[in-house]
Amino acid sequence: MAYQPVRHERVISADSTTPLTAAIEPQAEDFNNNQPFQYVNTNNDLHANAGAVPQQPDQIHPAQQPLYADQQQYYDYQYSNGDYQNPQIHQVPLEGQYLTQEGFMFPPKQPTTFSVSPMSASPASWEKQRNHDANRQSAMSTSSSGKSDGKLSAIFSKNGTWTYETISMFVALGAVASIIAVLATYDGQPLPSWPHWITLNAVIAILATVATASMSVPLSGGLGQLKWIRFKQGRAPLSDMELYDDASRGAFGAINMLFRARGGFAGSFGAVVMVIALFLSPFAQQIATFPTRMVETPSGAVNYRTETYGLALHGKKALGQAFVPILPIKAAVYKGLFAEDGRPWMGLPFQCSTGNCTFPPIETLGVCHKCVDMSEYMTRYCPPGVSNQDDCGWHLPSGAAKLNSSAEVFGMTSLFPGSSTGDATYSTIMKLIFMGTETNATGPGVLSPWATQCTLTVCLQTLASNITNGFLHESHLADPITNDTVPSLSSLSSSINALAPLTIQSPTNSSLLYSMSMESILAMQSWFSRLFANGNASRNPTYINQTISDPLPNTSGNVVVNLTVGISSGETFFDTDIVQAFYWNYYEYPSPSSSSPPKGLEMLMSDLAVSLTSTFRTLTAVPINGTSLSYETFVSVRWGFVALPVTAVILAAFFLGLAAWETKRSGASLWKTSALAMLFHGLDEDARERFEDLRSLEAKKRESRNVKVRLSAEEGSIDGKGGTLKIDRVL
Repeated sequence: MAYQPVRHERVISADSTTPLTAAIEPQAEDFNNNQPFQYVNTNNDLHANAGAVPQQPDQIHPAQQPLYADQQQYYDYQYSNGDYQNPQIHQVPLEGQYLTQEGFMFPPKQPTTFSVSPMSASPASWEKQRNHDANRQSAMSTSSSGKSDGKLSAIFSKNGTWTYETISMFVALGAVASIIAVLATYDGQPLPSWPHWITLNAVIAILATVATASMSVPLSGGLGQLKWIRFKQGRAPLSDMELYDDASRGAFGAINMLFRARGGFAGSFGAVVMVIALFLSPFAQQIATFPTRMVETPSGAVNYRTETYGLALHGKKALGQAFVPILPIKAAVYKGLFAEDGRPWMGLPFQCSTGNCTFPPIETLGVCHKCVDMSEYMTRYCPPGVSNQDDCGWHLPSGAAKLNSSAEVFGMTSLFPGSSTGDATYSTIMKLIFMGTETNATGPGVLSPWATQCTLTVCLQTLASNITNGFLHESHLADPITNDTVPSLSSLSSSINALAPLTIQSPTNSSLLYSMSMESILAMQSWFSRLFANGNASRNPTYINQTISDPLPNTSGNVVVNLTVGISSGETFFDTDIVQAFYWNYYEYPSPSSSSPPKGLEMLMSDLAVSLTSTFRTLTAVPINGTSLSYETFVSVRWGFVALPVTAVILAAFFLGLAAWETKRSGASLWKTSALAMLFHGLDEDARERFEDLRSLEAKKRESRNVKVRLSAEEGSIDGKGGTLKIDRVL
């Protein structure tokens, strides 16, 4: 009889602790003879024949180890020409097994048995059995692969490791680092203009939100894990479970934990970080500000100066009347005297595209003024026929300027070069001497004589010029330069065209010579002699009672006046409009001190000089390029506000490490905020029975404060993990 393959399978009864061995023996070559399987009980001598080699097909190989219902082992025996081959054991670890020297094992439990149906001895049945075994092996391999995938997924699971928290922590660090990088890139730069109306503030807000949301993951997980650690390390009130759970959900619960002081060091630290993280976004919004500043553009700004001036109209041939000024010069004089707008330079046609411009120092030919106090040189003057000292007036030593009586409260005397009392330097255009018997400080009727001399000269000015909000502002950077040579008039007898021009050397450029023709100077002097004719302001009752058309006593012509006006010094009669203009300014703008020249007179002479200079610069203009200034919004970073976001994210990372270390040190299961862990490992039966009679949730919450529980290890657990919450003490 030839030997056929024999398969022995160890099976276990479902209701017995006795391991059984079922042997499937080969039959005779008559395959049609179906015999039932024989079952042999090997319990009596389980290991008696261990290692024996069966010689006959009806011998059963002894069992080596009992098998259990949830353990899968397969033994294949084969006889080939009388040689016995050792069985091959295929074993796959299942959920809950652990590795020992004998292989993968479950914790000890009661063995069970189940019955085995006999297998047909026919070859077709054997082939069917082999196919079934192959399918089982394939299923086991698939199961093994699935369990490997399960291990891989456990690594990235929410509650199996700290992977999600670590990744979220890196995202938060990256978001804060991105905020710093973006702000460092644009700090001090113009406000960026991005497509789709995206602003820098929007980018910062998005990054701050990402950082806050990412930080909440490790903070929530860490605080959630601390509650298991707390109950693992010792007993604690059951109400602490809810306290930790609330703290893991947001800042309000964290503040509640801090207020109740139930978190310990790690819990309190996490609660503080949770509260700090609440302010990350507001502080991030405070980092960047957007002020405005002036930026320079080297175009669109033009101002003007004059290097030479010689415009004049021919008049009478006699000296002093041979030339008259052109109309723009006359307009400039009237503007300076009567506009009273404080901006006599506004006639200058400057250009400034942005309304704010700056210019380099400007050298220009122009007209300057200077006023000096002459009060100390005044003496009493009594006209011929006046013997009463009280009716006398005042005059200066030269005798050119005088007041005939106290009734003449203000007087103006004009002097020009070449006259017997008006000798002056080459640059002098005109001198005006102002005298008065009253001051604004003393009031009308109080005798207080004073005198001031003001001079108009041709000069070289160095100006600081800028335009702000469309208004030109200029000031002198240095004292004006004049030509102090005293001219000789002996050469004028043959021809007035023999006059040499006035010249002034530039202090900064030796090749530049500024000049003004003598024709233009004589034209101004001839017209000024009539415009600034000597005149007085008087309170003589005879003058006040006269009308404009009535002749004055001892005169043959009409009085040339404009009006009888009333100002601060009382009703006053003026000879000319020019006298009235100077008188008005004198009393409207008093001097800051008695020793300084009258402020009003100084202002009016300054306006006259600036108006003439602006006209010179307009008529014979030489352009000067400047710099346009425009307002630009730029990014200004206040780096102090970066401290809180950086501190918050660093503290969150430290707290995550602290929670992981506490978990490893305590040996607690990594359940964190898992709701399933709360269901599977919640209160044990005794603890639940204690709360069954309490219907309302509030009553159960109150009772939970008095019940202290502890997370006990699961029975049979070698690593001490798992378990349920058991009552440890009741207050």
